[in-house]
Amino acid sequence: MKSIIGRGSLISTAVLTTSLLPLVVAVFSLPSARTRTRCAPTRSNHHLSISQSTAQIILAASKSTSLQLKTSSSEDKEQRQKLGRRDRKKRLDELQKQRRRNRWMKRYGTVEALQQTFGTGPPWGDLSPTQTRSLYHTLLPRSLLALNELGLVKVEDLAPLAYEARIAAKNYARSRCVWTGRVGVFLFDQYRSLRDKGRLVKPGTSSSMSWEEIWAKYESQIIRERKERGKELDEDELMMETYMRILEKSCSTNEAVDNLFLKDEGDIDGGDISLASIASQLEKDVRAILLSPSEITKAEKTEKKLEKKQLKEREKEEKMRRKADRKEERRKRKLRWW
Repeated sequence: MKSIIGRGSLISTAVLTTSLLPLVVAVFSLPSARTRTRCAPTRSNHHLSISQSTAQIILAASKSTSLQLKTSSSEDKEQRQKLGRRDRKKRLDELQKQRRRNRWMKRYGTVEALQQTFGTGPPWGDLSPTQTRSLYHTLLPRSLLALNELGLVKVEDLAPLAYEARIAAKNYARSRCVWTGRVGVFLFDQYRSLRDKGRLVKPGTSSSMSWEEIWAKYESQIIRERKERGKELDEDELMMETYMRILEKSCSTNEAVDNLFLKDEGDIDGGDISLASIASQLEKDVRAILLSPSEITKAEKTEKKLEKKQLKEREKEEKMRRKADRKEERRKRKLRWW
């Protein structure tokens, strides 16, 4: 009986093993999950691969954008550097102009500067009133006005220089006048100050108007003239016209005083003063000090053009005059024939 049972269990075990063997072989013959994922991506893995490619595109785009930003920032930096150079050049030009103006003031802008440049006379003076007036005319800053007419220096830069130069020229010329002339000038200044300001000039103070006073004078004068003409000016135009008026008036003189002292003709040089040499030196130094080399060249070219233009105009006027004379001569001949 036991043998029969043992044989039956062996048979059942063999049958079970035989039936399960194909299933085990089939299970182990299936591809693994790792192999399936690597060979056939799922939807999620497909999205992952798309995300990876998109990330690569975004990374490339970001690299390109960063490169463009770097290029743009470098261009902005170069532009800032260029603007910086321009600003530095502009400031350097202004500094050089200010240095030239200061140099000119040290040479012609004060009485002490003129005394150092042209010398001093004896305490009692060495020039007659006529010679003193002629010296004053020679020292007036007309060469500054010429620079503005040539368009080389702005009027707002020249007007303060002309104002100071006029005062220096007046005081220097008076210091060279004989003592009798100085007494007469002192009395005249006292009378004019009492008439205009209602007070006398204190000893040691200047009788000339200050910059603020002369600015207010000509500014109100221009406003009054414009109102009479029915025209109005804005602030910038009024300021420029005031500068121009100061520059022009600094180069003009009192006609009545000129007629009083300059009516005699002849040699007006006196002492160790040569007006021709002073005028030549002023003209030369104004350009050498206030202008740069390129501006000096430009001034010379402009003057040559003006000289040619003036020569042509004179030739044209002379030609018209000769033509009118010939016409008048023919008319007279016809009258004689009749």
